[in-house]
Amino acid sequence: MSAVLRKKIESGAGIPPSILQLQQFWLQLQMRTCDWARETYGTDASITLGTRRVVNGQDAQRTLDAEIPFYFSGEASPGLCAMAIDSAGAIRNAAARMNQDADSLADASPLFLKLLAEQAAIVLWGNVSGGLLNTRASKSSPIADPKFAAGKFDTSSRYLQVEYQLQLDEQVSRVWFALSFDFMQQFARDSLRHIADQKVQARHHSQKTLSDSVRASTITLDAVLDRMSLTIGECSKLEVGTILPLSGADAGKLSLSADTINGSVDIGSGELGVWKRQRALKLRTPILDSFAQEIADL
Repeated sequence: MSAVLRKKIESGAGIPPSILQLQQFWLQLQMRTCDWARETYGTDASITLGTRRVVNGQDAQRTLDAEIPFYFSGEASPGLCAMAIDSAGAIRNAAARMNQDADSLADASPLFLKLLAEQAAIVLWGNVSGGLLNTRASKSSPIADPKFAAGKFDTSSRYLQVEYQLQLDEQVSRVWFALSFDFMQQFARDSLRHIADQKVQARHHSQKTLSDSVRASTITLDAVLDRMSLTIGECSKLEVGTILPLSGADAGKLSLSADTINGSVDIGSGELGVWKRQRALKLRTPILDSFAQEIADL
């Protein structure tokens, strides 16, 4: 299914853009489900998204109960309310746990397959509820009757129903999740706010790092006694012993020059003196305003 077609379908499935924009969440949910399938079913697996839609509690329960469902208590799992696997996946799980061929379990009862799959369901619940939705871990089993799940799966409650299709060798198996719609809306708001805060902090950190780096860098300052202009031809004739008279030199009037990316710039003036028996330049004027402002803005 193309991304454009999926977007059109999901735009009519009642899913707000804020939830669809949780790209990291959706990527992690898909990856964790695929990894879980490989470990649980003991075979290579690839995964594709089937459907995502918002449904009421009655419709959600009808879909889940048609497969092998597991409901989770609202206290232990306010976000992930239920999940289900199909019979193909349940048989794969039973075969892996009992070290038997899957064909020998084709006639096993749904109750037997569900009991064998309960531990695997709890593992996937933990990966999603605690790993992605940041729900506090529960020491007791989260498995519960539908009436104890968040929203109780009644007609007034809404759920985000997600279906994944797993390619297991030559066989296709499916997994369903039922997520509390109200929980996911709040989760989306919190996540998007956190992402925005991270961007602001990263931008501030980047600017501060650049500022600190620039402030720690060095710049060459020259005390200029006098300047003169020579032609290139005259410069080519310079040799050891050549005398260049400095007609405008005045020890009481020196220019302080700084090397910048735009060339040498006079940023102040002073006079030649002595400080601790060393030649020194004493400033007589403030540093050039434009130069000082550039440093202050870093």
